[in-house]
Amino acid sequence: MTGRTQRMLAWAMVLGGVLLMLCGCQTVEPQTVYVDRVVEVRPTVAPSLLHCRPEPAPPGPGARQRELPPYVIGLVEAGRDCRRKLGTVAETVRAKP
Repeated sequence: MTGRTQRMLAWAMVLGGVLLMLCGCQTVEPQTVYVDRVVEVRPTVAPSLLHCRPEPAPPGPGARQRELPPYVIGLVEAGRDCRRKLGTVAETVRAKP
């Protein structure tokens, strides 16, 4: 090999090394993208709280007075049951997770 060829080969190797180093420096840092999303969480409500006690059947037209108090008491108990269950459901829905 002549002196000129050796110099060209040496410069080619130096240039190749510099190019390799520059290629290694050109990596792009991964960018983190944050996305804000609203996630709705629905509270679970027990199925037993979704049904109220049924109202008693009203007394018939020829009913006696002694049949009226059990009917009124049944109405009061059915209403109380519904209010209690509705209050429990309202507390569950209002509670923050």
